[in-house]
Amino acid sequence: MTPNNMKTYDKQGQRLHPLWIIFSVGKFMKEFIIPIVFFFLFKAGSQSMIIHYLKLAFILYMIYRFISILLSWWNFKYLFTDKELQINEGRFVKEERFISLEKIQSVQLNTSFFARLFGLTTLSLQTGAVDDKATIKLEAISRKEAERIQRHLRLSDIVRIDETMPEVEKITQEHSTQTEHYEVTLKEILVASFTSFRFLALIPLLFSLYFKINDFFALDGYTDTIIAFFEKSWFILAIIICIILILSMLFGIGMMYLQYGKFQVVSDHNRIFIKKGIFNQTEFSIPKEKVQAIKFNKSLLRRWLGIAEVELVSAGGAGEEKIETNVLFPFISENRARRLVVEILPTFRIDSAMVKLPKTALFVKLIRPSYLWIIAACVIFYFWPSLWYMLFILLIFIVISRIANYFHSGYMLSTPYIQLQSGSFSTELFLTTRQKIEELEMTESWLQRKFGLASLKISTRAKPIHVSTISDIPKEIAEHYYHWYANR
Repeated sequence: MTPNNMKTYDKQGQRLHPLWIIFSVGKFMKEFIIPIVFFFLFKAGSQSMIIHYLKLAFILYMIYRFISILLSWWNFKYLFTDKELQINEGRFVKEERFISLEKIQSVQLNTSFFARLFGLTTLSLQTGAVDDKATIKLEAISRKEAERIQRHLRLSDIVRIDETMPEVEKITQEHSTQTEHYEVTLKEILVASFTSFRFLALIPLLFSLYFKINDFFALDGYTDTIIAFFEKSWFILAIIICIILILSMLFGIGMMYLQYGKFQVVSDHNRIFIKKGIFNQTEFSIPKEKVQAIKFNKSLLRRWLGIAEVELVSAGGAGEEKIETNVLFPFISENRARRLVVEILPTFRIDSAMVKLPKTALFVKLIRPSYLWIIAACVIFYFWPSLWYMLFILLIFIVISRIANYFHSGYMLSTPYIQLQSGSFSTELFLTTRQKIEELEMTESWLQRKFGLASLKISTRAKPIHVSTISDIPKEIAEHYYHWYANR
């Protein structure tokens, strides 16, 4: 295959699968299930003129939506060339769009369990745009078509990186050799289910189910009888509580497994590929050159266990779920994550030793006014003066948080890399390169100026723009970082 052959990828625009019409009608019916049941079940024989006209208006609206769905499917076509993606869309007014392949930041495949039965999937292309059309969705296309589009985009990456290479087919084979870096284990899923407290989700789910059933059937009388029975038998109550706890844990583990089961990270010369999911499957790929930064997120409990979440910062949209696009490793040993990140992205380097904040930074953090505490004091003394002791609890929490922030903050500059860490109970380690930074800002408050300190804020391309900040670093260090970036 040569670069010229790429132009023959698609001579005719492609439509979505006709089942897209059925899926869209199903979504529409689901959104309006309440008025449908109300008009055509509960009020089917009503003689009220108001109900009659409302039903007529609703029927006309349903006809309009159905025609809109048909026109949307008929008018929607997409066409890939060697340079761009052409989109024709619209219902009553047609629109034509041209998206350069270079603008595509990442590719995501979402395959629901129902779509898998028909061999279909949804392919989402994330661009660097900031408007509501930043994500291009090709819904209800065949799996074979989705794989063909992905191959076309990978080939486009290779040709764009080095257009002087004559034998594209040979290069494609060399660059498409994939290396498996990570696959989630059952032990990691078990640990993650407890550290994320996913097992607690069963309790509000049961309450929600109870209230929904109670709307149709009066359960209050039965509930009072059951509670009275349990109050007489503590042994049975203890057994029931144990059963609920066991079911909650199994529920949390099951939910975590369904979401992260078969989570796998592989890469080739140009791209990173992330796969996950049991029933609903997600596949995500992004060119390595599009990764703007890397984040290590650690909650308090996971930090004690040495576990981190590693997130890729990219200019593409965040997708329907954050985990589906941004997360490289959802839960992994931090030491192992550091090794794998460098293995997958050799252009990045992570330094374990970071420079801590000066001791004056701790003093400044402790004496800095807390607007939260001031507002809380005004509200409590005005409305609930008897709860004045809550202010001391809040003050202790603020002081502990600021002390933790001091010990967990650090920085490192090793050209061309910059590394920042901040946070109190939860921490974030941020790593990027100078060429990926969109904006670097140095600020200093009156209090910081008195102690020779400043704050540093780094903005990188993402959707929304990602901002990483570290406060109370020495002013000369902040100025050094500022000139390091300004003189790039």
